[in-house]
Amino acid sequence: MKLKIPFIAPLLILLITSCGGPKAYFDYDSKANFDQFQSYNFYKEMKSGLNELDEKRLKDALNTSLSKRGFISSATPDFKINFYTEFFENQSNSSIGLGIGGGGGAVGGGVSGGIPIGGSKMYMSVTLEFVNAKDDELYWQAIVEHKYQQEASPEERMYFFSEIVEKALESYPPEEE
Repeated sequence: MKLKIPFIAPLLILLITSCGGPKAYFDYDSKANFDQFQSYNFYKEMKSGLNELDEKRLKDALNTSLSKRGFISSATPDFKINFYTEFFENQSNSSIGLGIGGGGGAVGGGVSGGIPIGGSKMYMSVTLEFVNAKDDELYWQAIVEHKYQQEASPEERMYFFSEIVEKALESYPPEEE
């Protein structure tokens, strides 16, 4: 059976775009009433691990995304937002295999090895924490990991943080079980 080109092209696009995007992990207090949290603000002092410009970009991305979801920024918020980042390197799992083999009859032998390709890549892990402003208790957390380019332009950095925020908030509030 031959596969037709129109079928293969969307499959390849799906495969390429599904790799390399941000990955998110979530945790939350199952007893929290998420309906009570309508307004937010950021903690005054955070140790985000970002420079001032990137910290502003991340806050802007959060403000935009939360506003689209109907949340309002307030001086007397229902919840406060904290975030911090970590950087790490991830080694490539790709390699080129080489092998030599031989044998005949009941005798055989072989040698093989792998040469790593691609090198390591820099990643950023962003942790977002939503804290109940009344009792200062954490009720929701997202950790998003995404490939990071240090030499990115300001526009690329804004897009990067927007992607992270959208991935983090795609499961906020969590679905009721």
